[in-house]
Amino acid sequence: MAGFSIFVLLVVPILAAGFTAFAIQIKQSNLRLILAFSAAYLFAISIMNLLPEAIQNANAKQIGLFIVMGFCVQLIIDTFSTGIEHGHVHLHSNHCEEHLPYGIIIGLCLHSFLEGLPIYNLNAQNNQHINYQLILGLGIHNLPITIAFVSLLKEHQKIKWKNMLLLGVFALMTPLGYLASYILQSIGLSDYANYAQLAYALVIGIFLHISTAILFETSDHHKYNVAKMVVMTFGIILAYFIS
Repeated sequence: MAGFSIFVLLVVPILAAGFTAFAIQIKQSNLRLILAFSAAYLFAISIMNLLPEAIQNANAKQIGLFIVMGFCVQLIIDTFSTGIEHGHVHLHSNHCEEHLPYGIIIGLCLHSFLEGLPIYNLNAQNNQHINYQLILGLGIHNLPITIAFVSLLKEHQKIKWKNMLLLGVFALMTPLGYLASYILQSIGLSDYANYAQLAYALVIGIFLHISTAILFETSDHHKYNVAKMVVMTFGIILAYFIS
């Protein structure tokens, strides 16, 4: 039952945001507010919840190293995805209008798969642990990404069923990351608990890169208007109470 609820919580927000973006045109100003909210929530939940959990009963220096590595991994993924994880795409050439940008799609799917790995963990007593704070963070985080992804598909691919198929593939990537982690831990892969903790740290680094990039990029000349400050405050407050 837990697996089904996780699947629903991860997939439904993406499909809902995707179908909405296919049906209507999302204003850039509204997308920036969603981005600011998600970035503030993601940054706060990483610091207040994910980071303390990652270093608990672990080698703090090693965890810190993998957080930095996660930050760098996202930099590499950005070279293929052009920053669609930040909720936008810097790609408008005539060549790209005629060809589906598979580099962006592959980079985005890899990013989403990695985010699913730390959702499920077995502790030392073989008790299941599902990180619902992370799931909620991913749900909020994926809203602006999905809108940007759909905008990209509408610009580059005019065949509707192909667009729906690609949206479905993207929606399944994070659940597939969770499923891979569940299977590997269920079959008792040797020392997987340590690998899972390092994957957790890797995702924290990815979150910190994305959230800080969004917070800087959603500002105009590094100045924040009142609306952005308000939604960012709500994001931080939500992360605090959920943590």
